[in-house]
Amino acid sequence: MNSITSTLRHRFPSYGERNVTTFYWVSALGNAWFQIGNWLLFVLLFMGEREFAVYEAIAFGAGLLLEIPSGAIADLLGKRKTVIAGQFLLAAGAIIFILGYLSKTYLFLGNLIIISAFALISGALEALVYDTLVQSRKEEHYDDIIGKARSLEVMTLVIVSIIGAAAWQFSVYAPWMLTAAAFVVAFFVSFRFIEPKIDTEVFSWKSFLRQNRRGFHYLFKSDFRKYTFSFAALLGTFLMWSAGIIRVLMGTEFGYDGTTINLLIAGTMIASFVLSYNFSRIRRKFGDLVGFGGLLAAAAAAWIVAGVFTSSIILGALVFFAITISGTLSEVWTSVILNAHVKSKDRATAISTLSFLVQIPYVFVVILFGDLFVDGNESLFYLATGAIMLLAFVSFVRAERAHVLVKK
Repeated sequence: MNSITSTLRHRFPSYGERNVTTFYWVSALGNAWFQIGNWLLFVLLFMGEREFAVYEAIAFGAGLLLEIPSGAIADLLGKRKTVIAGQFLLAAGAIIFILGYLSKTYLFLGNLIIISAFALISGALEALVYDTLVQSRKEEHYDDIIGKARSLEVMTLVIVSIIGAAAWQFSVYAPWMLTAAAFVVAFFVSFRFIEPKIDTEVFSWKSFLRQNRRGFHYLFKSDFRKYTFSFAALLGTFLMWSAGIIRVLMGTEFGYDGTTINLLIAGTMIASFVLSYNFSRIRRKFGDLVGFGGLLAAAAAAWIVAGVFTSSIILGALVFFAITISGTLSEVWTSVILNAHVKSKDRATAISTLSFLVQIPYVFVVILFGDLFVDGNESLFYLATGAIMLLAFVSFVRAERAHVLVKK
């Protein structure tokens, strides 16, 4: 047992910070999505694709409205309290979602609460860790920690996807019950966080509005603006694919079911885990131009292939691998670059502002995708997304050649 603990400490270093250790635990438990590949199939037992697409758009729209204020509140009132509140809502939402068999209302409320929880957590959690490191003058370790945390999240998804596939065979409710239990544990673990003392600020509406303006400033008026479209495009397409209905429906179109989709996702996550764990090494070796540019190119190719070939299990697996790997690494890449160029007191706001931007496309396209899928025209959506990713690739290459935002 001691050897296992020693190995984990070596593989996931905390650099002597309690908040970093807690961050690892919360990241893992918060990503214990046992139903990751079959959650929509659970929903479709009680309603159709078109109807749930409308529910999904409303829920994501509400989360979108909460996204930017959540970051400002985290900066001004405390990141620890914001994270704890978000973890509570995440657990509550999962429990309510299970009650969907009683009424469609529970499906809607559960989904709404879960998305709202993500809005609270998104800007506060990583900012809490970064501020902790800045406070201890250890911020140079942030890219290593965020890479390790992402690899831990991916490793968790691999394990729970396999378990969730088996649980689905036992009961369609079992994967959601396991997920809810993990989120409850994450809620209690989050109380171990300690609020960083760096850059605290007394709340006022004036400062609240000023914080939100700063978030948009960093994305559209600073040097980072050259990269905003590329980062938002890749993160946005990955979010709408992985967090909503598109991934599961695409999987069924390629010939996968509630069990095999979970197993396919587990396989893609294994590859993502290896790459995320070695993120620092990859970035030092390839740099931002080749590295992040390659992610954009891979995502573009995957969406185009999905639009042309829609009935091959093998090609479907390749598409899943390309989209998952590019999206997973882009989250880490963007976090590192953004955190390196934003002042500590504005960090949560800037992160939440970017999260706000990447959620916008899904709110507007989910209903359209639901209609296209029911009518058998979803390939048009895939091809259009691929074209957008190609534009993002060209935009990034031009910006990176003109100005290296972050040197290796």
